[in-house]
Order: sequence, then structure tokens, then C-alpha cells
Amino acid sequence: MAELVALARAQPGKLNRASITGALDLVLAGFLAGADLEAAKVPYRDPVQAVTDLAEGRIQVYTAAFAIVQSQLQAGTVKVLAMTNRTRAPAAPDIPTVTEAGFPALSFDGLFAPPDTGDTARERIAADIRAVAADPVVAVRLFDTGQILNPGKCGRIRRRNRGTTVHGHRHRPPPGRQAGAVK
Repeated sequence: MAELVALARAQPGKLNRASITGALDLVLAGFLAGADLEAAKVPYRDPVQAVTDLAEGRIQVYTAAFAIVQSQLQAGTVKVLAMTNRTRAPAAPDIPTVTEAGFPALSFDGLFAPPDTGDTARERIAADIRAVAADPVVAVRLFDTGQILNPGKCGRIRRRNRGTTVHGHRHRPPPGRQAGAVK
């Protein structure tokens, strides 16, 4: 991660970036702005094409779900710099978290809902997630794709993420954990 930041500083405006639309796009944009770095955003409709372009050097930075880059990682055509998980993914124990890499602002997790969602609905959703997480088939699929399911209590996640902003805007990332990959 530090090498990527150094490269972006040494070559302002020369790097191209892509990300999955949504939270990762906001997190990356906020990180770049906060670090006073520039990287041109390249939009993609197909996240797999972005991985191909990363592997071929047309883009230099890509933030996406680990599952999307996993086959290219195994083929040795891309390198995952860090995971946004709060802890290392057991399926990818050699890949540090963004916090371990020195960039804790890029770490997030949780299933997010509109702020006016009542506690009863939040707890019902959390109970459903815990029930699904107990399914061994689901657990294996999540593990294999580097995701860490931690179906905790709503209040804990809400307190941890209170006041979290990206580019001055409150954000509520989608479920699951994501990976940042770079060629």
C-alpha cells in the first residue's frame, strides 16, 4: 500500500483506477482525496473486464470483492495489496488488512440500512443473517471467497461506524468484505 501511495505521489494524475460501484468506490475516492492523490476513474459495467484490464496494465488500481480478483491472483497476474476486512481472511492469510498495511481509514464492514430503520427490523435482519451464517454450505462459500462473516449485534456496528464519512458524505457500505488489488 505504501508503495502505491508513493507511486501516486511521484506520478500525479498518471494512474488509472476502477472499483465496484458503491461503498468501495466512495472509500477509494475519499482515501485519494484525503491523501491529496490523483488517479483517473475508469468506469466499468463488467467487474471481470476491470480485472482483465488490471492484469494487462490498462488500470493500475482496482478495488473489488476478493472473489472477483481471486482467479487472477492465483494465476499471478495481479497482486492484492490488502483486504478491507478488520481481520485477515483465513482464505488469504498472507494478505494483510488495510489496517496492518498502515491505512486503517480504508477498513469497514457491516450490513447497512437507512438510518430510520427501526431496532426491531434491524434485530430481525441480524437474526436472519445469523441463521444463514449457521448453514455450513454458506460458511464454506464465504470462506473460499475471503469473506469473514461476523453476525454481531446491530448496536455495536452502529456505534463503531457512527460519524464515518467519505469525501464529507456519510456512507453505509454494502454487506461483505472487499479487496483492493493492484497490478
